[in-house]
Amino acid sequence: MRNWAFVIFAKINMTRRNPLLFLIAASTLALSACADSSDKYPSLAIRDVERVAGQFRPAPPQSAEAIRPVASEKEISEIVGRADEAHRRFLARRADARRLVESARLTNIESNVRQRALIALADLASLRSDTVLSLGDLDLLRAEAETTFAPTDDIFQAQARIGLSLNVQNGIINSLWADLGQ
Repeated sequence: MRNWAFVIFAKINMTRRNPLLFLIAASTLALSACADSSDKYPSLAIRDVERVAGQFRPAPPQSAEAIRPVASEKEISEIVGRADEAHRRFLARRADARRLVESARLTNIESNVRQRALIALADLASLRSDTVLSLGDLDLLRAEAETTFAPTDDIFQAQARIGLSLNVQNGIINSLWADLGQ
């Protein structure tokens, strides 16, 4: 059979008049290679090893232990306490920063008063970053809790509480920058 396909392929290849005939001959040649009845290749039939035998018995249910939280209430409250302390320090410095911003509002960009106002705003931003660090600690706990399917309610509540403090701080800083004229 291969010799017959080769003869057709050679004739079509020599004439090259009709590309459709060339494709037919090439596919015939490829199919004739697949039709060989040689025992070189293993059978694709299901082997005895692959047959299912026996009975299926589900495993007995194991006693499920409650998943422990990734952090205790004390640890979460310590993180929230750090954020609250940073927020208190932020609010304590707000009055000084506002006073400096108001005095620097119409001054030259190179004036000492304006430079002191910029330092006060940078100080507020630094205190805000202390609050953000506490929120970052809670984010790490939340990620660990979600990947281990641990309870996350306490972490969500703490994140919401710190998020409110950050919103207040962002509003104050944005207001002071707007008052300064930047």
